[in-house]
Amino acid sequence: MHTPDPRRPGADRPPFALLIAAGALALGLPVAAARAETLADAIAAAYENNPGAQAARASTRAAQERVEQSRAAFGPTLTGDAGYVYSWQRSRYRGVTVQQAGSFTPQASLSVDQPLFTFGRLASQRRFAQAGYGASIAQLRATEQDLMANVIITYAAVLRDIKLVGIAQENLSLLNEQLDQTSARYSSRYATETDLQQTRNRIFSGQAQLELAQGNLEASRNTFRNLTGHYPDDLAPLPQLPPLPATIADAQNIGAQSSPLVEQARFELAAARARIGQAKGNARPYVSASGTVGMTRPDLQFEDLHQLSAQARVGVTVPFFSAGLLSARIREAQQDADAASQRAEQTSRDVRENIASFWDQLAAARRALPAYARAVAAAQSALDGAREQQLAGQLTSLDVLDTARDLLVSRQAQAQSEAQLFVQHALLLGAMGQLRADAFAPGTPAYDPAGYGPGPFTGLPSGPLVRLIDAPFVDQRFKATPLAIEHDDEAGHAMALVPAPAAVPPGVAAP
Repeated sequence: MHTPDPRRPGADRPPFALLIAAGALALGLPVAAARAETLADAIAAAYENNPGAQAARASTRAAQERVEQSRAAFGPTLTGDAGYVYSWQRSRYRGVTVQQAGSFTPQASLSVDQPLFTFGRLASQRRFAQAGYGASIAQLRATEQDLMANVIITYAAVLRDIKLVGIAQENLSLLNEQLDQTSARYSSRYATETDLQQTRNRIFSGQAQLELAQGNLEASRNTFRNLTGHYPDDLAPLPQLPPLPATIADAQNIGAQSSPLVEQARFELAAARARIGQAKGNARPYVSASGTVGMTRPDLQFEDLHQLSAQARVGVTVPFFSAGLLSARIREAQQDADAASQRAEQTSRDVRENIASFWDQLAAARRALPAYARAVAAAQSALDGAREQQLAGQLTSLDVLDTARDLLVSRQAQAQSEAQLFVQHALLLGAMGQLRADAFAPGTPAYDPAGYGPGPFTGLPSGPLVRLIDAPFVDQRFKATPLAIEHDDEAGHAMALVPAPAAVPPGVAAP
């Protein structure tokens, strides 16, 4: 019976330079000298070119224009109307036409409208727009932090997957050596057909693991391209991240002050309160002044006769009855504000939870990494001893294969733990609101929303005066549901130190 040769891993896969470089890096072999792309380079590329970040910046500029619109609502507004109208008229007396005329008549008018007093309606509208602009800036910061976190995660994932590909290649090479030894022992009648098939089974499994590792690496590279706009070529090792606070309480205090999610929730609460003022202002009187100047020809029979008219008016509009519509809108706005208040508290809780979770996970990862290093050292020592014992006839091929599998699992776990340690540190910084482009990529120009200059404000001096009169009458009161108290005093949460090179047990070779 023909047995396929298992020593051709990926024979049907076209090789590409990345996997060659990956294996060389993992095995410590020299590669061509070139400037490696750093994490700072990747973050700078994503920060400047990512469409998601650009969209968030455009949304912030749109929110700034809404602030300008709220300013313009204080007036005045000037409108013009002009037309060339054909008019025809006929006068009859006792069935006899006594006058008939028709001609084109030019008409023109100019109107101005100025709100004088709105009981806080326009002032609340302006506060709503300003709160929306503040929320958009906070959302922009959150978007940029999410982008940076994703770049960091993907950068670490590419390096992790490169290492895992190298580990899978080394494992397959080790298994092929074991197959050579088993084949030689089989030829000398010291091994059985079963020993050969067990070794081939592990080789086929190793080939599958290598294929999966290569697929995971390609997937991580695709994510990298999605975030930065290009595929990674040669990545530098992971850099040192900014230090952390001494205690979890300090981290949570920083998050409460710096988290863009908390800041956005506060602005959304301010916007909801402004909507109460708008709803109450809509139920109150509206005082405005208006004026119109027009020119027309009053009589069709006299083409040279033109009439110029002017009208000025100060009026008040009072909503006496709306079948409950206006009062329902007030209550709706108050309930929305109550909901925003609860969401703000929930957001604060979520931020505290994220900080605590990332803190504890990072501490656990720091404590676990030295154990993984010792496990790799112990597995390597066990494999070396097992191969020697096999040559002496004390162990079987299956014993050696099982020991090789233990080494593979330990090395994979160590590589994943190293990447996870870096990622957890970055996620903790993000939860605290400390992921800033200038901290990771110095020299990257930070986007400043204030640098966007909207069009010049062309309103007359009446606008600021109306705002001054209108603002004291803004009413944003509502009865908020009491916030539930969160008890977060719990012992523990001690942060482990950054792992140092682990000491190995006596008699175990260092990794």
